[in-house]
Amino acid sequence: MRRLLFIAVLVALVVVGVLFGSINQQLADLHLLIISVQLRVVDIALIFLLLGVLLGLLIAMLYSLQRKAKGWLRKTADQR
Repeated sequence: MRRLLFIAVLVALVVVGVLFGSINQQLADLHLLIISVQLRVVDIALIFLLLGVLLGLLIAMLYSLQRKAKGWLRKTADQR
């Protein structure tokens, strides 16, 4: 249930972003290390929002995996 609520909130944020993006058509330059692109301001905000969500999920999964695997090597060494 918690995951479903999280996904629903994330989808709602993306939909609101797309709605505001259809209203605001202002372009901005995005300078990266090797390229420079012109994107709408809302597209840049959406890209960084999604990158932040993905980074947060990755860190949460790594933390969860670390907690589940704690003591795993010790258990296999004790069985020998």
